[in-house]
Amino acid sequence: MKNLIKKTIGALIVAVVFIAPLASFAATLNNDPQDFATLRVANKTTNPAGTTTAWASSASATEGQVVSFAIYYHTTSSDTANNVRVRLAPQTTGSGTTHSFTATVTADNAPSVIGSATVHLNSSQSLSYIPGSVNWYANQRLTSTGLLYGQTGAELFNGTGLNLGPISPGWPSQGSVTVSFQVSATGPISGTPYVTTNGATNIMANSATLNGYINSNGVSSNVWFEWGTTSSSFGNSTSQISYGTQSTNFSSTLSGLSPSTTYYYRAVAQNTQGSIVYGNQVSFTTLESSYPYPSSNLPVVSTNSANVYTDYAVLNGYVDPRGTSDTTRWFEWGQTTNLGNSTSYASQGTSASNSSATLTGLMANTTYYFRIVARNSQGTVYGNTLSFTTVSGGSPYPGGLAPVVSTLLATEMTGTTAKLNGLVFASQNQSSNAWFEWGTTTGLGFKTQTANIGSLPSYKHSDVISGLSNGQTYYYRAVAENVNGKAYGTIVSFVAQTQYTPVVVTPVYKAPTVYKKMTTITTGEGVSSPVSLTIDGGSETVARGEQRGYRIAWENKSTQTLKNVVLRVAFPQQMIVRSTDRGSISPSDNSVAVELGTLAPGDNGDIFVSAIASRTLNQGELIVVTVHMVYTTAKNIQGDAVAYVTQHGGYTQNVLGASIFDSGAFLPTSLFGWLLLLILILALVLLGNTLYGRMSVRRI
Repeated sequence: MKNLIKKTIGALIVAVVFIAPLASFAATLNNDPQDFATLRVANKTTNPAGTTTAWASSASATEGQVVSFAIYYHTTSSDTANNVRVRLAPQTTGSGTTHSFTATVTADNAPSVIGSATVHLNSSQSLSYIPGSVNWYANQRLTSTGLLYGQTGAELFNGTGLNLGPISPGWPSQGSVTVSFQVSATGPISGTPYVTTNGATNIMANSATLNGYINSNGVSSNVWFEWGTTSSSFGNSTSQISYGTQSTNFSSTLSGLSPSTTYYYRAVAQNTQGSIVYGNQVSFTTLESSYPYPSSNLPVVSTNSANVYTDYAVLNGYVDPRGTSDTTRWFEWGQTTNLGNSTSYASQGTSASNSSATLTGLMANTTYYFRIVARNSQGTVYGNTLSFTTVSGGSPYPGGLAPVVSTLLATEMTGTTAKLNGLVFASQNQSSNAWFEWGTTTGLGFKTQTANIGSLPSYKHSDVISGLSNGQTYYYRAVAENVNGKAYGTIVSFVAQTQYTPVVVTPVYKAPTVYKKMTTITTGEGVSSPVSLTIDGGSETVARGEQRGYRIAWENKSTQTLKNVVLRVAFPQQMIVRSTDRGSISPSDNSVAVELGTLAPGDNGDIFVSAIASRTLNQGELIVVTVHMVYTTAKNIQGDAVAYVTQHGGYTQNVLGASIFDSGAFLPTSLFGWLLLLILILALVLLGNTLYGRMSVRRI
């Protein structure tokens, strides 16, 4: 027996010695395939937004312009990176036409990562750091965070670096530091404006209203529109309007336009310091000449971006029948601008709404053109022609191209106003625009202001709608779009009233289940939130047909009692809700709603929800499950907290293995876990040998 124990201990020591070198306790930085480059650069004068598609490994500029650098960091290990520091060199360059910059990201317990970027100038000029231009965008925020430890930002250029403190692991804590340089610097500038081009309204045969948004960034600015019948050379400009230092929507009405003609336009802004910036390009098509008046009942249409896959695509558009009941809609499409093909005809009804049609049997990596068409007894109207390119054959799924959107609960209701909320998950580092569609029916019909939300992997977008009728039910959904396509969240409803009362959903199926606690990815409303909210979703990969358990936990960490607490767990269409041990399932929007009522200080709880992966889930496709909690504080101020978990589609699972090991959660994921498992196995071996020895003795 003693010899057996010695052998067992010896085997354990050998196993520990063998396993230990495989593990690393150090943190790692910026080594995920989806990470941004450690250093990127953009011409801030022509692309002033903090996060835009202009970020790249190189940028071009001319004398008097400003370039900005973004230093990216992300703790990609399971350990917190301590004292993360970022450095950039040089602080000032000599004269030349090409200048190279290097950024370094370090931590006390992580190896350094280095990135480089290049600035190309049209003539021999120098670059100089603009004091006060260092901004820290922590935890995926689009607004800057104050620097720690009384730093000014100039530490970015010394040997130690700018200290960002400890950075916890996971996507929610990633961020960046930006800094600006002046070409042949003549002194620091306060800021350049940011301008967005929005969709045209009041489109008639001979007139239309152009719309835009200006963020003056603290410096007085003028705005105007450039427009024309070609996208490469506009040729016309509206009158300039001065809004001072305001950040506001603005518009300008065009007249004398030609009927049935497509026009292109963009918003432009210039501040008093000479910085000029351009918004995105947008187009519209005027109505036919037979119906030049607003009283006309000719339909109004607009072609929207398509959702693109390898061998099929979903065409999108918008149709307003203007109260008529005989409007028919369809799409025209083809491999040239002559189109030549049509989808099936569909009746529009009497309400304005978005429309879609699916094309199948398309060729991979091929460009197609399309437009929406509508017709009633008064004539036919055509939307603007757009194009898309199908995904290459090596990527048979759309994951990572268009954004992914989740509609959250509405908050901050007054009876006549409400705040709409949504989560947008961008991909492929593409800058996205987001807005909400809403109305008194599921046909929606209204649209909020379009906002550029940048290219961070996740972003909570909100907007306030007004002019509501107290007691009226309203429907809404979050929408996001980038250059690769458009995505829609599920339609959610609320009743306009002074205090939020959730709509009770009749339970469809409820059953208690228990799941192991797994990896958590969370996000929230900042350190001031009184609520801790988390979701555990198991391993990162989900296979077709796999049933997965999700544990949602919460705690009131404040000293005040929270009331009217409502929790909603929203699943994407790839994950079908099967059961919950608390609350009610809503099949219409594939969610679970729980009315928690009142949470006293320290109150906590959890629920377990089971969902099964759809058979249509593609390998690598992004899955996002969101949790949204709404509550009212003791001061009758409504707040909310958000948590989410991201996963991806994987290979079809081994059913036997999944049933035994609970979707892969049985096996350890850390050195400590493996040691415990090894000790357990050796203990079982020891126990088996002992029992066998006793049985052998009894036989004698």
